[in-house]
Amino acid sequence: MWKTSSDMACIDSVGSAHSDAVNAVASSDGIVYTGSADGKIKVWRASTSGDRRKRSLKTTLSKHNSSANALALTPDGAGLASAGGGVMERRDDGGGDGDDEEMDFFLACCLKGHKGAVLSLVCVSDGFVTW
Repeated sequence: MWKTSSDMACIDSVGSAHSDAVNAVASSDGIVYTGSADGKIKVWRASTSGDRRKRSLKTTLSKHNSSANALALTPDGAGLASAGGGVMERRDDGGGDGDDEEMDFFLACCLKGHKGAVLSLVCVSDGFVTW
């Protein structure tokens, strides 16, 4: 993540996040999601080490059989949709709190109907728009 001020300084980083290009990033409530051409979505949370630029990997979602091209979150932050494989994941926090809380995900549905690759995705109201 980068500052938008004139110095454009890096304010957050996940380092070597994936084995291939990172195609998408989404963020909500201190959690950062990265989607990659390696077919994986990784979930990162700020480190408790005191360096707010460091993130620790919380989980890896591997439901894609192709590149994860775009990510979008539902307004409540509990739903994560990814374009490429048409996968919709839902997060279940298990009622915990703090940095070490469990972050469990389950496959909610697969979006079907596109004939080619889905490269863009956005959450609108109570649904998603893909193109």
